[in-house]
Amino acid sequence: MANGTTELERPIPLYMQVVRQLRAQIASGELTDGDTLPSQRQMMARWRISMQTASKVIGALKTEGLAIPSIGRDTIVAPGAAARIAATSAGIAATTASPAPEAEAEAGDRVTAVTATRAAAPAQVAAILGVPSGRRALRRTETRSADGQPAAITTAWYPPAIADAAPRLAESQPLPAGTLAYITQAAGARPARALEEHAAAAADDDTAAALGITPGTPVLITRAQHHAADGKLIQYAETITPAGHRHTRAYTITGA
Repeated sequence: MANGTTELERPIPLYMQVVRQLRAQIASGELTDGDTLPSQRQMMARWRISMQTASKVIGALKTEGLAIPSIGRDTIVAPGAAARIAATSAGIAATTASPAPEAEAEAGDRVTAVTATRAAAPAQVAAILGVPSGRRALRRTETRSADGQPAAITTAWYPPAIADAAPRLAESQPLPAGTLAYITQAAGARPARALEEHAAAAADDDTAAALGITPGTPVLITRAQHHAADGKLIQYAETITPAGHRHTRAYTITGA
């Protein structure tokens, strides 16, 4: 690994630039399974970043499944990290455990397409996000497939504060640990309350085309809002699942 200092581009979040550089070193084989990653102090010296930023780098690598703690205080490259990066680059998410209540797909399902863009929020979505109707907001659409066929399509919208604090949401590629786990790590916003509604409907022409089904075929529509403990919205998502596919969520219930 190269010594000395490395300049960073200020418009991009500093921790994400460091993560990208370390991710590239893992992908190229410069850092291999079991190799020790730079310590926080080494990161501070090499990239001229703060201790807090260095800590975010290590947290992000762990969230992506690329780093694990070793015996002692070192952080090392996780087994299979390079393969996990390659799979993500190919558009296939390597699913890992998530601390947030993400949707769980059937065995064999995987993210095969991601599109992220800023678009005018429809009135209903704008009201949920707390922005004026028509205001451009970050929209992220993920398609999960099984056996070569679309199994579910999720379209998620994010409030401006979350989109700014979690820049990888705007990248058109899967997030290995899921969007909510990434937001928890990047923005420090952990889901504490979820509000869901479910409805059966007939697929319209656009939905049918996206899912590869006949218009009018029954689909399940799940609308979910995830809020932090302070009540602020983290994510609003709408998932459409065609007949014959499961859409499961796992929750931990606390309190009386």
